[in-house]
Amino acid sequence: MFILAGKISTLLSKQLNMSLTVTDIDSDYQCLIDNKDFTAVNFPTKEAVKIYGSSYDRLRDKNTLKREIEDIIGFKDEQLDSCEAIENFLVFSYYLLKTNNKLVVFTAGLSYNSIDHYIKIMGIILPKLDNRILYVVKNFSDINESKLTDLYIHIHKIEKEIVFNFMQKWLIGFKPKDIFFTYPQYFGKIEFETDDYSEMLSFILSKTNRHYEFYFINKNNSQYPKGMVIINNNSLYLGIGVNSMYEKNLIDKLSEEYIKTPIICNGTFPY
Repeated sequence: MFILAGKISTLLSKQLNMSLTVTDIDSDYQCLIDNKDFTAVNFPTKEAVKIYGSSYDRLRDKNTLKREIEDIIGFKDEQLDSCEAIENFLVFSYYLLKTNNKLVVFTAGLSYNSIDHYIKIMGIILPKLDNRILYVVKNFSDINESKLTDLYIHIHKIEKEIVFNFMQKWLIGFKPKDIFFTYPQYFGKIEFETDDYSEMLSFILSKTNRHYEFYFINKNNSQYPKGMVIINNNSLYLGIGVNSMYEKNLIDKLSEEYIKTPIICNGTFPY
């Protein structure tokens, strides 16, 4: 038995003996990362265990770990074989929890729905493991993206001037949703990393055949609190996530400015 002092003891006192605690990116989680009793996972720090890159690929007996997870949760989870980020998170977290009592996990790379699914599954797993604590740090601020309609303008070629004009006109007052950026964005050997989104954007735009998704938020923008710049297949998708009451007005404004009707999406990619 040990005693934790300062902020970390306050955080744990709020846990009230629960194994799983969820917080968001705006909360003070630094004390968890700094505490040596916790294993930091997926944070952009040198000491943190990384889920992406080659870490998951090198993980042995992944199929055995997946079977163990399904035995614990009591049903077959298709996300365990999705070949997407959620698979890596579920399997790798479970693997780490087998040998680490306390984890703090940053959910960068997971979608809104995937974060909810991750929390659901880990909420079932944690009580089945002895003396385990998991903090999940959500990688988005308090915006309910499921209630937004995403509007995208598709530009068939990549031009820096178009990107910067869009950001200057439509994303003033927005801040990046992420705090750290790596390329490739989720998988593969890292070629470039930075904590400045503008550096990553310049890197992505400097050559062809680079794919990346930039997300921005502004909780004070009542019409559209979310912005997107997606580079895919050597073309651009410039978007905003709008509240329903302003949808028609913003469709008209985008159509007028770009002389084309925006692509309307509900929680899906525009391509």
